[in-house]
Amino acid sequence: MEPGSESDLLVIAAPEHDAAAYHLTGFLAPDPVILFRTGGRKHLAVSAMEYPRALKQARVDEVLSFDELGVEELARELRDGHRAYAAAAARALLERGVNEVAVPPGLGVAYADELRARGVRLSPAGSLFARLRRRKTGEEISRIERTQRAVEEACRHALGILREATVGDDGTLVWRSEPLTSELLRSEIDVELLRRGCAAEGTIVAGGKQAADPHERGSGPLHAGQTIIVDVFPRDQSTRYYADMTRTFVKGEPAGELVRMHEAVLEAQRSALSMIRAGVNGRDVHRKVSEILHEAGYKTALHDRQEGRPLTEGFMHGTGHGVGLEIHEAPRISTADQELLAGDVVTVEPGVYDPELGGVRIEDLVVVTERGCRNLTRFPKELVVP
Repeated sequence: MEPGSESDLLVIAAPEHDAAAYHLTGFLAPDPVILFRTGGRKHLAVSAMEYPRALKQARVDEVLSFDELGVEELARELRDGHRAYAAAAARALLERGVNEVAVPPGLGVAYADELRARGVRLSPAGSLFARLRRRKTGEEISRIERTQRAVEEACRHALGILREATVGDDGTLVWRSEPLTSELLRSEIDVELLRRGCAAEGTIVAGGKQAADPHERGSGPLHAGQTIIVDVFPRDQSTRYYADMTRTFVKGEPAGELVRMHEAVLEAQRSALSMIRAGVNGRDVHRKVSEILHEAGYKTALHDRQEGRPLTEGFMHGTGHGVGLEIHEAPRISTADQELLAGDVVTVEPGVYDPELGGVRIEDLVVVTERGCRNLTRFPKELVVP
């Protein structure tokens, strides 16, 4: 049993937008629900509109209606829906002899104020809620893999477009008689994901100097001989689980320095993958990646950042992060002191960035095991697109 896994806790949130609420209930709703766990039993309170569906779908010990908790009466009395949710939750907890609960760090201020005013002590427990989702079950890993397969098919489609594209006189890529832009290639990726039941927000297709900014989405025409970073991280619309993958492409002949950047990033990633297993500290993996890139001649945040000033070239971000019901969740593979657990699903994504040349990033998605890791990513890592 995970430490704290049976702690009394409370979540007030809309499960469609809150990973903790959905993970604890297995129930999707667009409006707030009240989930509280006391004595190891989970209780879910929902509106009358959601009640019949919750009885059939929610993975909880008891489904309650807002009518039973008096939410509507409290809303009329308090003239505030948020206060009413919290007041009803406080009443339900106190009736069960519970006056202190763990809550997620994102609990709204209005909820928190009302709960405290009614005698419920709150223990912000971000680490508890993060830990509850870390050890992925076999079913969860299968869901992430399903999303990952969609990611790879969408990237395969993008790679096919790059292969089909021709090079104009000015070096601009041309596809089907039109300039191939970041916007066009991104839309082709996102539509392919929709065909496979996934929705993407923020897909990155950044070429040339734009690729030197890790989270630049990219805009304008793409060019031959320049790196194009493609970073795809959608959510499956049915299972709600994310996947994440990045590849770097060059259409045509890349400059020697771009090849060297790609080889250094690939070496750093291989080393990280060889280190990952249960019990290893993510900080040590990140340190090794930074050392490899530093020895290859690139600046890193661990070696070259000046106090109080951000590093704007080289390797300036973490090596990886957890993926599940959120695209960024625990654990981090970075400077954070976090030991990896069997069942963690994490990215491994070193990168090198040069404001004058662009950037290279390679990202795989892996499951941490007792003896190593299982790579969920099957997509090749070739730089050059003929």
